[in-house]
Amino acid sequence: MKLAIISDIHSNLEALEAALQDVKTQNVTAIYCTGDLVGYGANPNEVIELLWQNKVK
Repeated sequence: MKLAIISDIHSNLEALEAALQDVKTQNVTAIYCTGDLVGYGANPNEVIELLWQNKVK
């Protein structure tokens, strides 16, 4: 089992998209986020939606 762990997204949609693109090339079984999803950045709703779409735990 290969896991990806992400954190400190802070509503930065562009950075999250880039991270998820990289994760997809790594053939991971699951993606986990340790926190700090929203705040500071301009796209909190889009970040949450993208995390749900990608089944991030």
